Amino acid sequence: MRLQKIILGIVFGFITVSFTCCHWNDSNFSKDNHLKTTPIKDSLYNETYLVCFRSLDIERYSQYITDSVNFRKYVCTHDFGEWLYGEIGENDVLTIYKVKGNLLSDKQVSFDTILLTTYHIDKLKKEGIFE
Repeated sequence: MRLQKIILGIVFGFITVSFTCCHWNDSNFSKDNHLKTTPIKDSLYNETYLVCFRSLDIERYSQYITDSVNFRKYVCTHDFGEWLYGEIGENDVLTIYKVKGNLLSDKQVSFDTILLTTYHIDKLKKEGIFE
């Protein structure tokens, strides 16, 4: 009987931690787990943070763009099966797309590309916002 209570307590504790360790909406902006910083162009960087990891193999990442001096702008949070693609066009306009792969069959994958947003780098520098 006592052993059952201990096992039940451990299982309940594990389930509680699994479901409460990651609040999807609250943790999107967490910068506790920095994974990498990738150069984009001329002192412009992409910062990646792990904001959620669950025992169900669901990982969530938050992406920021920054010049490390004047601004840090939150771009989005995405799952493990998604990634971001950005292009810098004329007048330093950064266009960001989210790409998601969908498994159709054993041999076929489709990709959906969604335009997320565009940023004017000069405007971000002038605003000086750190998110």
